[in-house]
Amino acid sequence: MAVALWAWRPVGSRLAALGLLGLWLIGGGILLGHEAFYTRLDVAGARTLSPDALAAAAGIDGLHIFWVNPEEAAAAVRQRFPSLESAEVRCRWPALCTLFVVEGQAPWEWISGDLRLILDGEGRVIEGGTVQARRRLEVHGLPPPTPGQRVDPGLWARMQELSQAFPEVSAFRYEAGRGFSFVDPAGWTVWLGEFGSMSARAAVWRALRSALAAQHPAPAYLDLRVPEAPAVGFQVERIQP
Repeated sequence: MAVALWAWRPVGSRLAALGLLGLWLIGGGILLGHEAFYTRLDVAGARTLSPDALAAAAGIDGLHIFWVNPEEAAAAVRQRFPSLESAEVRCRWPALCTLFVVEGQAPWEWISGDLRLILDGEGRVIEGGTVQARRRLEVHGLPPPTPGQRVDPGLWARMQELSQAFPEVSAFRYEAGRGFSFVDPAGWTVWLGEFGSMSARAAVWRALRSALAAQHPAPAYLDLRVPEAPAVGFQVERIQP
């Protein structure tokens, strides 16, 4: 009897091990094969960007949950859409993930005719950019940059100076050979030129705008291309015969 018990115990252990292995294989097969463990990605917070484009940038929709890295997915979204203020991926069991995004505002929008391009913080055209911009520049006489291309560094530096000198102005115009301008809220054009201190021009504009707004008739333009000698122009009224 003692010999029989000794012989039975190894056989029972092997059967138990095989049973556990079988359960492990069944469980693993369920985890690997069941559709419940393949990621379903929702997008929250998108206002102007396409949720489908954001989900595609994350690259985890339909991926098995075992291969999902939320941090890497969020980083891929931020790289694809640099105008986003934030992007975060959170997952819950078994494979339900959500991409939370906070859309920011791009610093500039470049307008050439009907073409509208969004520029990021380095002056580079954002591919597929549809976000809003804090300021826009209507450009005449220059070819528009292509997606992924940066604006001319000299022009970009002057655009940055404009945004600092005129924080209350959101729309500017640029003409090659004539420089920058914008329309005062009172309706007259302010010519700024292209080179020199935009801060000095802004100071003169603020000093004169109240007095000019009280003029009748209202001025047609304020020329600040030489800020030390500002020039004011008025519309010439035609005398009817």
